Amino acid sequence: MFAHWNPWHGCHKISEGCLNCYVYFLDRRYGRDTSIVTRSQTGFNLPIAKNRFKKYKIPSHTTLSVCLNSDFFIEDADPWRNEAWAIMKERQDCSFFIITKRIFRMPSLLPKDWGNGYPNVEIDATTENQKAADQRLPIFLDIPISCRGIVVSPVLEAVDLRRFLPTGKIAKVLVGGESYSGARVTKFDDVLAIRQQCIDHDVSFTFHQTGRFLLKDGKTHSISRAMERKLATQFGLDFIAKQ
Repeated sequence: MFAHWNPWHGCHKISEGCLNCYVYFLDRRYGRDTSIVTRSQTGFNLPIAKNRFKKYKIPSHTTLSVCLNSDFFIEDADPWRNEAWAIMKERQDCSFFIITKRIFRMPSLLPKDWGNGYPNVEIDATTENQKAADQRLPIFLDIPISCRGIVVSPVLEAVDLRRFLPTGKIAKVLVGGESYSGARVTKFDDVLAIRQQCIDHDVSFTFHQTGRFLLKDGKTHSISRAMERKLATQFGLDFIAKQ
């Protein structure tokens, strides 16, 4: 089972990958200011909420995607983060999936009992281009994390990950294009280049969505939001590592 957990909402743009942020796009529809980060009044305690039988509403073995409407390590959430860590520690029967552009903040924000990482928490660092990869991944690899991955999304170029993949510390690489208003073109050849790096170093690879525009075989294709994930799957590019 999969679920979303957004303990806070709102974010600040910090890199090229943030230019056409989907959260900003969706918030504009409702007149909401995405740059104001607010704690969730109803959803903060979602993973530990209980029903009238005093059982967790979120069942065991659920994978929760964390902070899809924000960044888990954003500065504004510093007063609330320890509570969020404690919730993840309490629900060791569930898995938590965190994607961040602020990996540089993570070392100073870990809970005291983190050790080599909570075994039920996966941290993925985003690297939308080579600049982001070179800045974020060396820091990322030095942090004790139980399970980690790289998210190249939106994929703005064929990012060279060959200096990072052989370390054995990267469990998977996810690649995806950009959606919604102002979306930049996803180049299929860039996706294939990153995939080949993963195959060469036996690291799992997933192409999770094409994005709004896909350049393939010299032609730019316009793709509906409903088809972005389906088409990416149909290409059959996903690779599962042998190890």
